[in-house]
Amino acid sequence: MTKAADPDLPGSPRPRTSWRRLAVVWVVARVIVFGTWAGFGLTTQGDVLYYWARLHLMATGTPLSRTLVEYPTPVVWFLDVWYWLSGQSRPAYVVVFVVSMLVLDLLFAVALWRAGGTRHGFAVLFWVVFTFVMGPTTYMRFDLVPAVLGGLAVLSLLARREGLTGSLVGLGAAFKLWPALLWPGTLGERRGRGRSALGFLVVGGGLALVSVVAGGWSRLVSPLVWQQARGLQIESVWATPLMLARAIAPGRYEVALSRWQAYEVTGDGTSTALAASSVATLLGYLVIIATYVLWLRRPDRTVVEAALVMVLVVTVTIVTNKTFSPQYMMWVGGPVAGLLVAAGRTRSVGTVPSWHHLRALALSVLALTLVTQLVYPVLYQPLVHGGPLLLLATVVLVVRNLGLVAFLVWLGVLVWRMLVAPGSPQPVDSPVTGPMHHDEERKVGP
Repeated sequence: MTKAADPDLPGSPRPRTSWRRLAVVWVVARVIVFGTWAGFGLTTQGDVLYYWARLHLMATGTPLSRTLVEYPTPVVWFLDVWYWLSGQSRPAYVVVFVVSMLVLDLLFAVALWRAGGTRHGFAVLFWVVFTFVMGPTTYMRFDLVPAVLGGLAVLSLLARREGLTGSLVGLGAAFKLWPALLWPGTLGERRGRGRSALGFLVVGGGLALVSVVAGGWSRLVSPLVWQQARGLQIESVWATPLMLARAIAPGRYEVALSRWQAYEVTGDGTSTALAASSVATLLGYLVIIATYVLWLRRPDRTVVEAALVMVLVVTVTIVTNKTFSPQYMMWVGGPVAGLLVAAGRTRSVGTVPSWHHLRALALSVLALTLVTQLVYPVLYQPLVHGGPLLLLATVVLVVRNLGLVAFLVWLGVLVWRMLVAPGSPQPVDSPVTGPMHHDEERKVGP
């Protein structure tokens, strides 16, 4: 096969993707999302109203140490900005919050396009479709922020801005903690590791220090305490057998909103499921550590490999946890979009992962996210409160969770094959993460 005929080789002819067409798709998709939300009255703005209520209490005297304690302290400051911008108005707060998330969504799509390479059009299209199938939840939770930061971290690796990469991961950790697990994935070339570590420590560590000064040690660790005390959330993988049994024999189980602001299931087997999730979480961390050790020992590491490892880390974190909220799927989308851009800057023929694998990964994420939207908000009311659609809602939940587990297994095999492969995919421009030169951009352009 000649180079010109091989679709996996940079420089191969492929149809140009116009940014104008992508912009039209972005606009149409958003109109459909908000039109559906408004037309069907989907109650996905509950979390935003919850943010406003807690911030309003803080404005009237509640101390920071008792405000939104399930989230890291910097989240309170971030959400408080929109509280004051909205004039403390409850309806205006929802509007300001949604618009800010919409702008962030657009800016990330632009960043993906400007990153260049032969796959940036596909990456942008993936992101547009991903947020579309995620539905209004995309704009009603601040999880879009760490998701985008994870994707930008991959793009900054491509630009060999390791200090910025570490800073982005540190900032993401200040919002949701889990992005801290991505930091080892930013360690590419030896000469860039110090910059990545410095950026991570300055931003992440600096915000942690300011948080201690502002709210005290107990407020700093309150998100971890909150997470540890939570029960078995109905959407989690580990609640799946219990939810299925509940659909068949509803009287044996109870689903109720707990003090931890989540719907949890209790009944026969709950303690066993919680114990299993604790063991799985421990094993998951061991898998993450082993994966990073093997990856960092490889002589040649590429951004594609780094991003793929990051996607695995996020997926392991989601699957092994006793909690699962629909917005968790957003955590995967950002790094996957960055991964697709990186694939356009890498000669991947005959290597692991191939473009075929990465495209299958992206499509799998889209399918899982679409089913997640069916779980919430479409079928969430019968899933929680029962009724004639309880069995259907439960079956959809089971399909999503089984699909997520299957995805994790497949992704783990793919990463393992990559780690034991004798060679790494060769970047178009440098051994690890170097930026493209102008002549190379012309060679690999779409």
